[in-house]
Amino acid sequence: MRKEEHIDKTSEEIAKDYRRAEEMIKRGKTSKAEQILDKILAEDEKFVPALNKLAVIQIRAGRTDEGENLLERALNQDPDYPPALSNLGNLAKEAGELDRAEKLYRQALEINPEYGPAYNNLGVIKREGGEYKDSIKFLKKAQKRGTFSLKTDSRPFYRDPGCLLPMILAGLIGIVVIIWIV
Repeated sequence: MRKEEHIDKTSEEIAKDYRRAEEMIKRGKTSKAEQILDKILAEDEKFVPALNKLAVIQIRAGRTDEGENLLERALNQDPDYPPALSNLGNLAKEAGELDRAEKLYRQALEINPEYGPAYNNLGVIKREGGEYKDSIKFLKKAQKRGTFSLKTDSRPFYRDPGCLLPMILAGLIGIVVIIWIV
């Protein structure tokens, strides 16, 4: 089920608090967001979007086990919640379980083919695995959905010698097109 469907099915107060928690996260006020999410879960321990958001906060704070437990709780409530599947995929990726990560990202996309973060995550693992053509395909899909992002600590494409030839060819094609137009 999609986030909005969960929000529509909950009380107005929980929905309002959840939106406030999202806003706090955007502003970088994760402590305040965590308090709000804890309050929501005290009222409704099965509210999947809050479980997922709180998991992300825990993971970013280095409390990976707690984050993973929250994601598992979310998926026990709704096994078809793409954000939790994708976030669990991120944990698998960080643990070096790339096949499991890819499976989780693809599962999220089977449920919601418009879920951009899963495309982005697939693009990143394909890039890290040297599968540049697939990486570009997935990252373009993520970009179309407004979720394109590479990790800041990732090695840029242009620093990978295996990627230089395609970049050079793309540049040459661009020059030829410009000359042809002029």
